[in-house]
Amino acid sequence: MKNVLITSKAFGSQLDNQHRQQLLSYFADNGWQIIWNPGEQAMSAADIIKINAEQPLAAIAVYSSSDELSSAVFEHCHNLKVISRHGVGVENIDLAAAQKAGVQIKTTADMPGYETVADLTFALMLTIARQIHIIDAQLRQNKWYRPVSSDVWGKTLGILGLGRIGKAVVTRAQGFGMKLLACTGHPDQEYFTANKITLCSKEELVAQADFITLHAALNEQTREMINTRDFSLMKPTAYLINTARSGLVNQAALLNALKTKQIAGAALDVFDIEPAVNDLLLKENLANVVATAHVGSYTFDSIRRMDFLVAENIVTANATAKPARSPANFNKNNYSELKIS
Repeated sequence: MKNVLITSKAFGSQLDNQHRQQLLSYFADNGWQIIWNPGEQAMSAADIIKINAEQPLAAIAVYSSSDELSSAVFEHCHNLKVISRHGVGVENIDLAAAQKAGVQIKTTADMPGYETVADLTFALMLTIARQIHIIDAQLRQNKWYRPVSSDVWGKTLGILGLGRIGKAVVTRAQGFGMKLLACTGHPDQEYFTANKITLCSKEELVAQADFITLHAALNEQTREMINTRDFSLMKPTAYLINTARSGLVNQAALLNALKTKQIAGAALDVFDIEPAVNDLLLKENLANVVATAHVGSYTFDSIRRMDFLVAENIVTANATAKPARSPANFNKNNYSELKIS
């Protein structure tokens, strides 16, 4: 049996017991023994190295962007062959060290989860603009509160990062008659023309947009791409939406902009440290903030597909001449065929 470390006990447990048992059987049938994170928090490099010393790891299923896959992990885990990321972000993985060690890095980018994230992006945009979170909270206290809120229809949407999620957001925004601005390092002029999108600089985008949504990957070039200067350029009526990565925004500058009403509000699904139980911005309990717990891809269909793709990435990366066995009712070409009991 080969050992796979799964960095969160939550893996496979969000849906139903049948789903979890299918996942466990899939690993077992293909010769894998699961080792679970013994704690409740994200795993540090030291945590992973300690487990590897006792049970050498051939694979790691990385569940959180807070798990630490530093160079030390690759230096100590000599049997490691593959890391399978539950999601698409790899900013917490030392890619250069992985390549040097000959470890494959796989993600769930091949699944259509970008549509699910785009749904949440628009849900957050509507919630913060129409103050749905405040109205709901007041009604639950038997208070008939009817604030004057902001339209989304016909407003200007600025999109920073125009990959698959950004383009999925474009499709939704078109249904709301929004004027579209975009800033991207790889502009497709044919796509821009066909969808009536204006290509502009980051500074022009943040100054003109009523809503700014982030869909860039986090790297050294994009880290804190939204900072104090950008908030100073934004309209006081502007809203920031972030379903990508917390590190794209200088969090101290964001907190200041929200507290001083430099911008109208922010809707966030991502935080510097997750779970975000002690996040400074959340502790302020600001009315102009809507927050969700990194649930961009957390729908029944999306989680089901993602869980099995994480497992398949490990099994197929280590497959020998004998073909990998598939779990019952599992069709790798159509993850949605898995039924929810």
